Amino acid sequence: MSQSSKGELVVKSVATAVVATAIVETGLSLSKTLAKQPIILFGLGIMLGYFTRKYRKEIIAISSHTAEQGKDFIVQQKNHLSEMLAEIHGSGEQDQSN
Repeated sequence: MSQSSKGELVVKSVATAVVATAIVETGLSLSKTLAKQPIILFGLGIMLGYFTRKYRKEIIAISSHTAEQGKDFIVQQKNHLSEMLAEIHGSGEQDQSN
């Protein structure tokens, strides 16, 4: 790795840490404000409930689709793992016979 790429990596890491800290601090101040104003929190809850009820079919469809994709991904990873293990055992047996 060259010196400039190491420097770039450090700068990117520092920038990421600064952004993450800013997001966390903003979230904390927002949650403190909401805790002090229960009517705003109540209004947000009603609004969230309304949109959840309005888009419930889309939410269920997306959740079901995501669950199916997750199952397919797990099956695919199991297949890849079994292929890799078979290849490793095959090459191990080949090395022993030579």
